[in-house]
Amino acid sequence: MNKNNEHLLHARALQADILGAPAVWLPRRETMLLWLNAFLKRAESPKYVLGETETADLVALDQFLRKKKLPVA
Repeated sequence: MNKNNEHLLHARALQADILGAPAVWLPRRETMLLWLNAFLKRAESPKYVLGETETADLVALDQFLRKKKLPVA
């Protein structure tokens, strides 16, 4: 699996986690979902090149969600 596919799968999993836990309070939930939607739209392009901070952003979002004890989908 190439790196872009890994990041695409990771972003989709994060999106599913957020959407799957509506009862869990998350600050700026809509902002996170907007960012993930924009990332997914860009990453689905065949000529997509991962931005220099996007990997770190996905990891940071993942860690934030785990810290908030968001159930994993």
